[in-house]
Amino acid sequence: MEILLNEIEDILKGINIPKKNKDNNRRKFPAFCRAMTMGYVKKRYINTVELSTPTKKYPKLYEKLVHLGVLLNFPFTSIHINHNIVAPKHKDSRNMGVSLIISFGDYTGADLMVEGEKQDTFRKPVIFDGSKLEHWNTPDLVGNRYSLVYYNIKIPQTIQTDEKTIQ
Repeated sequence: MEILLNEIEDILKGINIPKKNKDNNRRKFPAFCRAMTMGYVKKRYINTVELSTPTKKYPKLYEKLVHLGVLLNFPFTSIHINHNIVAPKHKDSRNMGVSLIISFGDYTGADLMVEGEKQDTFRKPVIFDGSKLEHWNTPDLVGNRYSLVYYNIKIPQTIQTDEKTIQ
């Protein structure tokens, strides 16, 4: 898993993770935080589910992320990638069931807090129900932190999938 996380980090360092601005930042995260979602996403206004644009743009990264999800034995439809985000208190109301988070990079701080309890996510998967439990990061980030959040969204039965796309 260590080698795979290093490969993922190298790929992430070489791409431009989009900045969220005030218009696409619904949870009041810090302005211009960097994040993107790979895998399946629900289109906000047309009520359909499809592969995200970053999934199509970075297929090698998606392949490595899927491989990690398989190694961690965690079923998922989507993977949210955060770069240097210090998340405020929130719940992931649109996620279904438990999520898995793992972080890596050359950083200190930004500890994950779940209902007030510190969780160690540095190169270790942590599973919790983010749709029910309030969670956030401590505001002391120094360095570069990447986090991957594997989670599930509701997929209509009309969508055909293969093993590589949805585990």
